[in-house]
Amino acid sequence: MNYRGGGAPENSSLKGKTRGFTLAEVLITIGIIGLVAAMTMPMLIANHRKQVMLTKVKRTYNVLNNALERAKVDYGTDVNGWYLPKSGSQLEKSIFFVETYMLPYLNTVYYCKNKFEVSYCTEKKYNIRGDDWAYIGPVSEDFGTSFVLNDGVYVYVTVGEFAYTPSAGGYDETINRVVIQFDIDNYKGYNKLGYDIFMLELGGAEGLSKRNDADKNKFLPYGHNSSKSCDYYVSNINHACNPEVTYPGSYCLAYIVCNGWSFGDKYPW
Repeated sequence: MNYRGGGAPENSSLKGKTRGFTLAEVLITIGIIGLVAAMTMPMLIANHRKQVMLTKVKRTYNVLNNALERAKVDYGTDVNGWYLPKSGSQLEKSIFFVETYMLPYLNTVYYCKNKFEVSYCTEKKYNIRGDDWAYIGPVSEDFGTSFVLNDGVYVYVTVGEFAYTPSAGGYDETINRVVIQFDIDNYKGYNKLGYDIFMLELGGAEGLSKRNDADKNKFLPYGHNSSKSCDYYVSNINHACNPEVTYPGSYCLAYIVCNGWSFGDKYPW
């Protein structure tokens, strides 16, 4: 006869089972998860927004330069040889350039021409600091013209001399800089340089206004200078992608392109 030792009988139903979480432990865990999400979600959303913005900026940059390349087939590969009026207002020169060298090679949904202050033709552009603004669009004869691409990007083109107003001394009517400002989400977004508005110039900083031998046959970021380091575009010079300077934000695209189409480590957003 076999006898078992004393003590409580073994309950085989408890073998291999572990104790579950209490309600308090579950609530604490959920709270920690919620806290981590609250801390990380804004950063994730901001990073996603920046990547979406960057994708659209690069696409617009390529669309405009592809149009320029198509125009070269019809008007010659050297843009310096293209005809541009040497007299007339900025608006008149801009309309000529847009209608001749851009619109035939782009898919657009609106063309503003000289429609002063029409809602889809004119918008406010704020600097990267957000404390100062100017109109972009056909507001008067001293402004350029604009159009909207089929993906909703607003494009404003100004041709002429920008350093002085026509009534000021030193104004040179024969200078024809070609500057583009584009807003990737039209009037619906920030309307700020470096956030959703970016600038190009035919030839960049070494373009037509400099009258030198630089590459004037491509739309380059405004202020682009091949001899400068990327930090130049976020330094303490006017127009830099730096909220602390007097005229901030114009060089933000130059900084992005210089960093291989990335925000680098000093982008002020």
